[in-house]
Amino acid sequence: MGAHESALDGWNQYTAQRDGEDVGIVITKGPEIHMVSLSDKKAMTRKNITAFIAPLLDLYGYVTTKVPIAEEDHRLRTVLGFTCTWTDATFSYWCLTELPFTRKS
Repeated sequence: MGAHESALDGWNQYTAQRDGEDVGIVITKGPEIHMVSLSDKKAMTRKNITAFIAPLLDLYGYVTTKVPIAEEDHRLRTVLGFTCTWTDATFSYWCLTELPFTRKS
């Protein structure tokens, strides 16, 4: 993923699968999550994403992520329900407080 192996020290690492095929890498550390697709052809499903986010929401009550400030495509984050909480000179920081893809009653 472009980072030295030691950059993942302390992070939990998972492989997301769809139909038995690896489609994404997910890393978590505390309430922070990052997801990377492995394929342009098959993406992670809503079920995949929910399976990684739900336990973090249950444990911490929120989920965070951060992206380089130069990143302008926030489509996935906004679809999932993340909101930008603040930015600094390097990153924009995002927070999610409700499980995505659930119907509001």
